[in-house]
Amino acid sequence: MTNRPTDAATGLSPLPARQVEEAGTDDTHAIAAEFGSITVECAIAAITGNSQGVVRGSAAFLEALFRLWSEQDLDPDAVWNELHARIEMGELSLRLSRASGRHRPRRVGPWRVATSKLP
Repeated sequence: MTNRPTDAATGLSPLPARQVEEAGTDDTHAIAAEFGSITVECAIAAITGNSQGVVRGSAAFLEALFRLWSEQDLDPDAVWNELHARIEMGELSLRLSRASGRHRPRRVGPWRVATSKLP
């Protein structure tokens, strides 16, 4: 019979270590950990209303992000192109949702169920 851990934390503790080993190099792990720490510090500065802390945290966030891209051999242009595509798609969706003649006029009477089918 196997000995089972008495609590969930003890039973799951080997999992994160195994995931880190499979995830990549120690440099990647260190950069990702620093990235997370900087993100938390920036969020705390924003919550407390420390605008200078948000500026410093944002600069550190971008610096860590660029290091992470470099460690992962990512082309920054690919990331900026993805961001641009998302912005363009959002603007297109907004323009289409506000296009004239797209919506039917509002019903004046009370709403009533037209079908018994559930979604």
